[in-house]
Parts: sequence; structure tokens; C-alpha cells
Amino acid sequence: MNYQELKQIQRKRVNEFPMRFAFNDAQFQEILDEWEIDRNEMKDKLYKIPGGGFIRKTDSDALAELVELNAKEMRDAIKDDEFLTEALEYELANHEYCITYDPADALDVLGLDPKRLTAREKDCLKKAKERYWANLQ
Repeated sequence: MNYQELKQIQRKRVNEFPMRFAFNDAQFQEILDEWEIDRNEMKDKLYKIPGGGFIRKTDSDALAELVELNAKEMRDAIKDDEFLTEALEYELANHEYCITYDPADALDVLGLDPKRLTAREKDCLKKAKERYWANLQ
């Protein structure tokens, strides 16, 4: 499986997870109605998550498991040199490396610290940069 395929699988899991987003009171009321939650009990039944999101408290363990599963899959996958190189090339493009010349954001997405890269990770980053520039030609 390549990087984009893994990202697509993980994105599908997240998109299917029962979380909702509200940016005004009407949208929030729709969430309460959908989940059959009264405003008086929302503090007991809802968690607010970043980005204007909400999950039911009963789903919080499942969300933690989902986040850990996705992270573990990525940690395991980037142990493969080709996968890591491809992932870095993709993220360099995604974070406009041609403008910033800074790979930090691409590394961060993959959980890599630019100041603590192993020799293997540095080699994969070098290959990814070479491929990235070659594909811009």
C-alpha cells in the first residue's frame, strides 16, 4: 500500500466516525436533535473537539482508539524506505516546499522532528526532495 492509499483509508475512517461540526446555534441545535440530546443534558453527553466539532461522550474511547490506530499504522508504514520517501515527496508538495524551501511541515505531518532525523530518514528526505524537484520540471 502506498502513502496516498493509506491516507485515503484513514480519512474514510475519520469521516465515518460519528462526529459533527457546528458553527452557529442552528447547526448546534441540529446536532442535539440528531443525537436526541436536550440542552440541559449536553454537558453530560457531549465533548467539544477542535475545529467546532462535537462527539458524544459515549464515543470518546472509540475516538481515542481510532486516533491511535491511524498513528500506529503510519508509524509502522514509514519504517519502509520507499513508503517514507513517497510520503515525504507528497507532503513536500502539499506544504509548498517550492515556495518555503522548508521541509519542517512535511516532516511534522509524519511525526518526524527535523532536528532529530536518523541517517535513514535524512536519506529518504534527500530522495524525496530530488523526486519533488524532478516532478516540477
